Amino acid sequence: MVRALDVQQVLLQSNAVERVQQVQQQQADVQQKHFETQLAEEKRELREKVKDLEETERLMIREKEEQKKRNENRKKRKEEDADNAADDLSADEPGGKIDIRV
Repeated sequence: MVRALDVQQVLLQSNAVERVQQVQQQQADVQQKHFETQLAEEKRELREKVKDLEETERLMIREKEEQKKRNENRKKRKEEDADNAADDLSADEPGGKIDIRV
């Protein structure tokens, strides 16, 4: 038979057992929510990285194009300077061409 003290002990411990059982049931939900939050954060970070990479790539392309334009401009200036210098030298040399109009 069940003694009165045993029944009383079981009744007193039932509240504690109920709390433990609730925590165990909620733990799965909490873990799932935490995992979902982590996944959402990782997705957001990946999207930002892709945007950063795209922006960086665009900047690199733009810098290369600007560098190319600068190099072309330098080359043109050097050619023009060389042409101008050649014209200046040819006029100073004896026996050079002289343009005379009457």
